[in-house]
Amino acid sequence: MISDEFLAEYEDILFQIERPSRYIGDEYGSYDKNFDKQKGKFLFAFPDKYEIGISNFGHKIIYDLINKEEGYLCDRIYAPDKDFIELLKKNNKPLYALESKRKPKEFDVVGFGLQYEMCYTTVLKMLELSDIPIFSKDRNISHPLILAGGPCTSNPKPMSPFIDVFIIGDGEEVNIEVLKKYVELKNSKDRFEIIKELSKIKGVYCPIVDNFTQKRIANLTYENHPLNSPVSHFASIHDRATIELRRGCGRMCRFCQASHINLPIRERKKEDIINIAKEYVKNTGYDEYSLLSLSSNDHGQIEDILEALSCHFKSTGINVSLPSQRADKFSLRLASLINGEKKSAITIAPEAGTQRMRDVINKNLDENQIINATISCIKNGWNKIKYYFVIGLPFETYDDLKGIVELIEKVNLSCRNEGLKYPQITCSISVFVPKPHTPFQFARQNTIDEINEKINYLKNLKNSLKNVRFNFHNPKMSQLEAFFTRGDEKVSYFIYEMYKNGAYLESWDENLNLELYEKTSKKLNIDIESTTSREIGQEELLPWDKISYGIDKNWLKEEYNKAKTAVKTIPCEIKCSNCGVCKNLSTKKNLA
Repeated sequence: MISDEFLAEYEDILFQIERPSRYIGDEYGSYDKNFDKQKGKFLFAFPDKYEIGISNFGHKIIYDLINKEEGYLCDRIYAPDKDFIELLKKNNKPLYALESKRKPKEFDVVGFGLQYEMCYTTVLKMLELSDIPIFSKDRNISHPLILAGGPCTSNPKPMSPFIDVFIIGDGEEVNIEVLKKYVELKNSKDRFEIIKELSKIKGVYCPIVDNFTQKRIANLTYENHPLNSPVSHFASIHDRATIELRRGCGRMCRFCQASHINLPIRERKKEDIINIAKEYVKNTGYDEYSLLSLSSNDHGQIEDILEALSCHFKSTGINVSLPSQRADKFSLRLASLINGEKKSAITIAPEAGTQRMRDVINKNLDENQIINATISCIKNGWNKIKYYFVIGLPFETYDDLKGIVELIEKVNLSCRNEGLKYPQITCSISVFVPKPHTPFQFARQNTIDEINEKINYLKNLKNSLKNVRFNFHNPKMSQLEAFFTRGDEKVSYFIYEMYKNGAYLESWDENLNLELYEKTSKKLNIDIESTTSREIGQEELLPWDKISYGIDKNWLKEEYNKAKTAVKTIPCEIKCSNCGVCKNLSTKKNLA
């Protein structure tokens, strides 16, 4: 319940800003634990706007699990928009957590979710607004422990001067362990001693110790999946109930970091998924639920799951969303099972236009499978198709780019032959970014000029396609992402300099100040393009070498060399690829 005291203090500010509901809390489904009665307090900080953060499934898991712990509390805070920051400063008011309305520095642990490299300067700004020292070395025992988790911790070096503790891998158990250990030690040890103790926990990397660490792996159980979560006061980015089907992907596309750092594949039990979906939808009131996975229809029992849920939600107006479709697993039965009342666009990810290029990236997908999946969708009522492609991939030729347009022409031809109306096709075309812990971590990124030439080439070819729209990702944003994701600790100076000069919420195009990047590069004598367009030698020491996701580095080298000659690797659902994960982490894949 929003207190009268809070409204009296902030009412004038809230009336002057866009979307004050971002900052009031008290959402349906949120926890309201007594702050002063908890022995351990964790603040989950998401360095992006509220509507992005509240949609993030990982933060829903951590929020739910910590709040279920007796004597422990998890609150939330999101990056405030610029209008709110200005009014807080003007009125000399502090930034606060949503439920408790307490200052971030009153918590024991502040944990940032690093989902995207372009959020780094936002982390520093949120620390400033929280009156917490930006640099780890400047904090003492009176300050909260600053923690970070998420995919960007796969290379912690660029953010190492600012973060005390990085969580590597799954966070279900380790965040609670760190919180409890910190609370246990904070009154008897100094900050450095505490961090040294925390570095002994598996899945924890501490920059001041610079310890080697292996990722944590969580089992996907009924108990560690939320059955409720805060429901935004307004439509968020993913305004639906989310149920996680599986974690990891055995396809192991060579550019895909999520596939490699989330191994081994773990599938949630069919019965648990069905029961979670029923409970989650009932508790939140959403009219749509999403079955989340890197590849939803790879789940071994996906059709049985959908059939059971389709029967349960029949005639309720509640629809299902499968956010990621594998064309080779798409069937007429599957199409009919997700044939709900709402027909939004369905997404298929060919990634590349030619078979040679799909073999280079190890997509394990052929042209007929893509076309047949598309035709199945159209026959079942979808007239909007979204394709994902990537350009600038290693060993790409202009024939591979031409193949994107030729693939769509073949889809249109198949529609004509089947007597079907052409669908509205949107091609979302991103720029390749070489990511740590993937076979393509060694690859160069195309320069901005090279990418712009490829974009213009595709635009010219597209003129013959009247039912197709191309959306291109900002090449400069992709270049900056590559600069940060493969950077060492020297990049932290760049991040800090950008923050000092006002960089904030840079994942939003309107906030991306390219002139500031150019000025900062000159000041620090850093050439971003020469850094990102350089192929990394396979014997070089890498900034992320002390972080292990279980994959053998020699295996990554072999996969990169296989890509040069377009040699495929069989998906690990079918046959072990000997990547090293199960051996090195003493684990195994778990298929339903």
